[in-house]
Amino acid sequence: MKAAVAVVAALFLGACAHQQQTDPQVLQRLMVIEQRLDAQQRALDDARHHDSDIELSALAAEIEALKAQLAAQPKMGAMRPPRREPDPAQVYGVPIGTSPTVGSAKAKVTLIMVGEFGCPYCRKAWDTVEDLRKKYGADLRVAYKSFIVHPKIATAAAIGACAATHQGKFHEMAELLWVKAFDTRQFDQANIDAIAKEAKLDMKRYQADIAGPCPAEVRAENTEMTKFGVMATPSFFINGRFMSGAMPIESFSALIDEELAKASAAVKAGTKPEKLYEAEVVGKGLQGLASPPAP
Repeated sequence: MKAAVAVVAALFLGACAHQQQTDPQVLQRLMVIEQRLDAQQRALDDARHHDSDIELSALAAEIEALKAQLAAQPKMGAMRPPRREPDPAQVYGVPIGTSPTVGSAKAKVTLIMVGEFGCPYCRKAWDTVEDLRKKYGADLRVAYKSFIVHPKIATAAAIGACAATHQGKFHEMAELLWVKAFDTRQFDQANIDAIAKEAKLDMKRYQADIAGPCPAEVRAENTEMTKFGVMATPSFFINGRFMSGAMPIESFSALIDEELAKASAAVKAGTKPEKLYEAEVVGKGLQGLASPPAP
């Protein structure tokens, strides 16, 4: 039955897409189906659900119907150019800036995870990235950037995570947000505040930050990621190399290993490890999505 879950899930793109160019009602329905699929997977893991095949068949039928509905709406994007994404073969100089990081500044590989707390694929990718941190140890640094595609449910969590970052507690807050906001589907402000308190944030400072600088910081990060061509979550830049979607750990490892070899060569040639990302990625990488060729 787990194979059936995978088959149905494969009908999605492995990422939560930005809602600008698609019917919001259809996307909302897709999101509900994503959540039901996630619940089905948890039920299967716990061996509690006995009607999973029937449910999965129904979900597959709903997805196909929604895909047909989207296909029947060509006018919605007819006047827009096709969406352009970062080129996985290029290196993008995405700055770390004030984004929260886990791992050493001397790490040879920096993985930037771009996501939000309302996206089921980000939930899966979070666990994959945690496994990658364990696998690569001091060779991997992870930075986290916000990009909201489900504003109604993900905005308060993003702002709360920003406030936690101001207190050096992003990772603690994020772990709780996944378990006590996403997994429970409780994205209301009162629950986000309760999670912040459980993360042992200074609540006076937290309240000042969510009312003050954090909303603007979250919007600015969305704008920055759009400049680099991000339109869906999760998205990743691994030493500036783009990867999209909740990919299996083997896909991440293949790219990390490739970039690790390059970084080791650069260090051997004289680049200091703590200067590696700024010199080789930010300094030499593209500063945004390249302009399309002239017609």
